[in-house]
Amino acid sequence: MTDPASPRSPGLPQFRGDNVPPPHSRRRWLPLAGDIALAAGLLVLDGIGAVAAFLLGIDYSGWKPFDPGADNSDITLAPNWLYVGIAGGVMLLTAALLYRLRAIVSTCLQVLLGIAVLVAAVGGAQIDEHRGTRAEAASMTAR
Repeated sequence: MTDPASPRSPGLPQFRGDNVPPPHSRRRWLPLAGDIALAAGLLVLDGIGAVAAFLLGIDYSGWKPFDPGADNSDITLAPNWLYVGIAGGVMLLTAALLYRLRAIVSTCLQVLLGIAVLVAAVGGAQIDEHRGTRAEAASMTAR
């Protein structure tokens, strides 16, 4: 029988003596096999995401992929590197979430991949900017 003066609810378990569970000291890391599997899966998703961002960043102005009346002239596709940079930023944000999950291998891989994508985006933007200034200079001397 429960004591009516007791502040505890009657349906909750009572821990006394040898029945006391050990205290939770810290959260454990994700097991290594699960962490490696998560890293491999995210590597595939990051690759798909980076390629999709690159394709979204391509300027499609005036270009139709299945135009039956095309004149087969040269097509200039200029990628917008901002989309690729955003994809790299998203990868770095997911690294913070993976660290909260305590997946150290996946976190390290996401950080390395995110930095590599950001460096590729900045490098591509600088190359395009250099090409643009060189093309403008060539068109000014041709006049």
